[in-house]
Amino acid sequence: MSQTASASSALGTPSKNPPTKLSPVDIRPQDTDSSALPPLRFHHPTRLELDLHFDDPEKDGHDRDRPGRRPVQGGRPDCVRDDEGTVKAVPRHGEECLLRVGSDLHRLVDVHWHTPSEHTVGGVAFPMEQHMKYQRVTDDVGTGGAADSGFAVIGVFVHPGQANDSLDRLLTSARRSDEPWTVDEVELDALLPSCTESYRYVGSTTTCPYLPGVRWNLLTHPVQASATALAHYRKVFPKGNALEPQPLGDRRIASDRHRWW
Repeated sequence: MSQTASASSALGTPSKNPPTKLSPVDIRPQDTDSSALPPLRFHHPTRLELDLHFDDPEKDGHDRDRPGRRPVQGGRPDCVRDDEGTVKAVPRHGEECLLRVGSDLHRLVDVHWHTPSEHTVGGVAFPMEQHMKYQRVTDDVGTGGAADSGFAVIGVFVHPGQANDSLDRLLTSARRSDEPWTVDEVELDALLPSCTESYRYVGSTTTCPYLPGVRWNLLTHPVQASATALAHYRKVFPKGNALEPQPLGDRRIASDRHRWW
């Protein structure tokens, strides 16, 4: 793990009067509520092709004038931060990349990466955090509504260690390019640890417009990638592309984890 988020993390921050219940947050394991949470059940193809692109907040498609956008501290006229870009990997149409949480079924939207990690554990950041963003396609009774975005994000901490073929090839392909590119023969399950215990809370997206009502599932166990792959991704984002932890407020974080550190 890297140094504390305050020393190593985000360059940008939401406005002085941000909406409540923002993400990311600092997770303090001793303060979480241990619960019998519904398991995270992944249903992914054995191997698939992913289409990647550089997601540039300066490009068209990020509607800077949409109502409700809030300025970044520092005087920019909108909430797009200089460090907000990322590389996104998107499954092709027709690929059934699914997540089931209880009776709710979600479909994978994209996989992307932040360096260093956006969430911290006890104030300590990892070198990288991977987000697997899913959108709900079926509703459990009582879910939905204005406060529920329908998105569930699986957050996975990444640290240097053994090579991970699928993750290493995705990270080393990263570039700031106007043209998309493809990485084939990706094993999505290889991007996840074998243990899927998690910390769970409701927050927001970590990029503009900080969409509320996102169900966060941060896995307690990290995955490894080669130091070379992590270093390459960091070169693409030399200033980092992580938002610093936001106040937890009156929210509680649930967990089904065992202490592993």
